[in-house]
Amino acid sequence: MSKSRGMMAMWVVLAVVFAALTVFYLTVNTSFLASATGKHYKHAVLFAALAVLSLVAASFARPRNVGA
Repeated sequence: MSKSRGMMAMWVVLAVVFAALTVFYLTVNTSFLASATGKHYKHAVLFAALAVLSLVAASFARPRNVGA
């Protein structure tokens, strides 16, 4: 994988989106992407895990200073 600021930024933006979806599923009674209306804690846990994994990927994708 090529290490660049653009790739890192993409992973961070994705993590923010996943974090927003986590908050959404924890706070709103909804049936969006689910079969029943209510708070969907399993969806929230899934999106929280995806947010963390996205931040880990961003850490791997960031360019590093070798000489400093």
